[in-house]
Amino acid sequence: MPVLVHIGYHKAASTWLQRELFVDRTGYRWLGKRPRSHPVRRIVRERPLEFDPADVRSAFEPLIADAEQPGLVPVVSFERLSGHPFSGGFDIDLIGERLAQVFPDARVLIVVREQRAMILSTYKQYVQVGGAAPLQHFLEPPVGRSLRVPLFDWRYFEYDHLVRHYRRLFGPEHVLTLPFELFVRDGRAFVQRIAELGGRPIPDDVLETLRYRRRSNRARSALTIAAVRSLNRFSEHTELNPAPVAEWRSAARLSEWLQRTEVLDHRLTNGLEARSQEHLRGAVDEWAGDRYAASNSRLADLIDADLAALGWDVAT
Repeated sequence: MPVLVHIGYHKAASTWLQRELFVDRTGYRWLGKRPRSHPVRRIVRERPLEFDPADVRSAFEPLIADAEQPGLVPVVSFERLSGHPFSGGFDIDLIGERLAQVFPDARVLIVVREQRAMILSTYKQYVQVGGAAPLQHFLEPPVGRSLRVPLFDWRYFEYDHLVRHYRRLFGPEHVLTLPFELFVRDGRAFVQRIAELGGRPIPDDVLETLRYRRRSNRARSALTIAAVRSLNRFSEHTELNPAPVAEWRSAARLSEWLQRTEVLDHRLTNGLEARSQEHLRGAVDEWAGDRYAASNSRLADLIDADLAALGWDVAT
C-alpha cells in the first residue's frame, strides 16, 4: 500500500490533519515526528553527503508495518518537508529528491495558502519563537552576493515551482495540491479529496464526526506580537535571534506570560488591537502588491482550481 506523504506548507492546516484526519478511525495513521531521532527528521536534518535513503527507509519500516498490519494507510506528515519560510525554502528541492528515494511510490499531498495571509501568519510565528526583526526587515533581509546565509525569500511562496518539482518526481497523478481556503469553506470536500489520493475512502459516518472548525494554533494578536518582539531583543540568543542586546531571563518569562495569558487581547484593548492588526495586515498587503499574481495563475492552471474565487491574487 503506498505511503501518503503530506509535506505542508506551514500554517496550512497541518496540525489539524495530523490530529483530526490522520488517525486510526479514518483508516489512516500518522507515523509521527517525535522524538528528534524520528526518521522523518533525518530526511531534513542529515547532511547532503551523509544521507542514506536505504537506511532511512529501513528506519521507517517498523512504523509502516504497524500501520499496515490493521489495514491502515501509513501517513508521513511533516510541514518542514516543504522547506521553511524563515530560510526561504533553500532545501525544498533536496528534500523532495530524498522523499522520492525513500518513498518512490508515495502519494503526495501539498496544502497551499494565499500568500498575504500566509506571510502575516509566518511573521507572527517568527516573533513568537524568538525573532526580533521588524516586519520590513524580516521581509527584505540583507542579501550578499555570495548568499552565505539562507534567510526569508518571497519567492518561496511562488508555489507553482514546488508543485512542478513534485510532479516530476512522483508523477502528476500522484500529487494533490489543495488550497487551504477550500478547507475553511468546505472541510468535508477537502478531506474527501485527500482520501481519494490516499486510496482509502472515509465512511460518511466518520466524515460527519470530524471537527472541521477546530483550530489547534490560534494566532496571537498584533498587540501581543509587538510586545513580544520588543522583549525578544533582550531574551536568549537563538538561531532566529543570534545577537540580542542583552539576555535577561525576566524578558523571556514576560514574553511567555504575555503569549500564554493573552492579556493584551482584553476587551479594553479591542480598539487598539483592531488598529494594530489593520496596520500589520496593511503593511503586508502593500509589500506584496501583485508580485504573486503570475505564479498564482500558473498554479491555478496546474491544479485546475479557481484560486481567484478563493480570494487569491491572480493575473488577468
